Amino acid sequence: MEPFDDYKTLVDQSVITSSTDLHGTILYASQAFCRISGYSKQELVGQSHNIVRHPDMPSSIYRDLWKTIGRGEIWRGELKNRHKSGRHYWVEVEIFPNYDLDGQKIGYTAIRHDITDRKRVETLSDTVEQSERKLSEYLDIIDENVITSSTDRYGTITSVSKAFCQISGFDREELIGRNHNVVRHPDMPKSLYKELWDTLLQGKVWRGEIKNRKKNDGFYWVDVTIKPEHDQNGNVSGYFAVRHDITDRKKIEQLIITDELTGVYNRRYYNQVLMGEVNRAKRNDAWLGFLMLDADNFKQYNDGYGHLAGDKALQAIASTLKQVFQRNGDYVFRLGGEEFGILYSYDTPEEFLSHAEKARKAVFDMAIEHKENAPHDCVTVSAGFQLIDPAKVYNADAILKGADHALYQAKEKGRNRIEVSGI
Repeated sequence: MEPFDDYKTLVDQSVITSSTDLHGTILYASQAFCRISGYSKQELVGQSHNIVRHPDMPSSIYRDLWKTIGRGEIWRGELKNRHKSGRHYWVEVEIFPNYDLDGQKIGYTAIRHDITDRKRVETLSDTVEQSERKLSEYLDIIDENVITSSTDRYGTITSVSKAFCQISGFDREELIGRNHNVVRHPDMPKSLYKELWDTLLQGKVWRGEIKNRKKNDGFYWVDVTIKPEHDQNGNVSGYFAVRHDITDRKKIEQLIITDELTGVYNRRYYNQVLMGEVNRAKRNDAWLGFLMLDADNFKQYNDGYGHLAGDKALQAIASTLKQVFQRNGDYVFRLGGEEFGILYSYDTPEEFLSHAEKARKAVFDMAIEHKENAPHDCVTVSAGFQLIDPAKVYNADAILKGADHALYQAKEKGRNRIEVSGI
């Protein structure tokens, strides 16, 4: 637990975060939140978030915010907040719903990033033409602190800021003249870049979050805005990109959505992403599959071998499932106890079941001794599969119910097998 405690301390000290109930009453505020707002935890907990609301922010922003999170979706935006002293500060905010183990929404968590300095730079940019001195200072600030780059219309880099070089680990000379693929990370799906280029080629601005590769093969995350640039005839001549480093935020987000024991996604993240992925697949006329797996006779395993051995067995199962389901777009969840869920995509029902069988066999082939799991005498899993047809309408309860019923059938028919839902 010590590493996890260290993470919690890191979050509390470094990340501007808070949790509220369904009505916006503050239940928790980090030390970082207290520092930037000027309030103590005692002054914040029990208060409405209106305590830091700045009068400059229009009511329409908050109406949109509440409508979004009320639908169970994540709200992202920029807010000007009021410090206890009366001065202001700016934050980039991400607010997402919290759910209990039954999938019921119980409140909201917000993660913020201080963008006060960036806002000051933006304000400075509005007056840059008034003074050559201010222009020079502004450009120095941009070069040192803002991750920017320019490319020609084919994506070949023509300029980069010092901040870009610092975060990527490349020198300017190593970047100029090369395609932006030099920092492309293999974890990012091709579909994202297709959407990016489709947007830019329409002359529109593209915004999104991208994981990039460092020169040393490490990674960093950036929030990107890419804008087309035009020549005097109005034709696109290249592109200008401004980025914001969100690596720490992504690490914290990963911690929040990860099961502490096994390292796979947790039940909270399952509740967040399930219907979003179902609706995305429906728009793309693509099939999805949901596989629910449960370790067989696992209570007897814990009773016979001890809970420490049980934890290690669950970790081994999770690791094996991650090896089988490792494509972009595959999700492995621990739903609770010894129960896991997999959300994945293929083109045909046969491919779905083939991959599910591969997962079942991979767990069996670990050959972890389990004398109380006859006739196999090793750790096995039973699974229920629910095919999600893009031509049909589903809700989260129906998907879970279908897979759970099939899982029950697999247990009844002898365990260590997969059954398919008829729903």
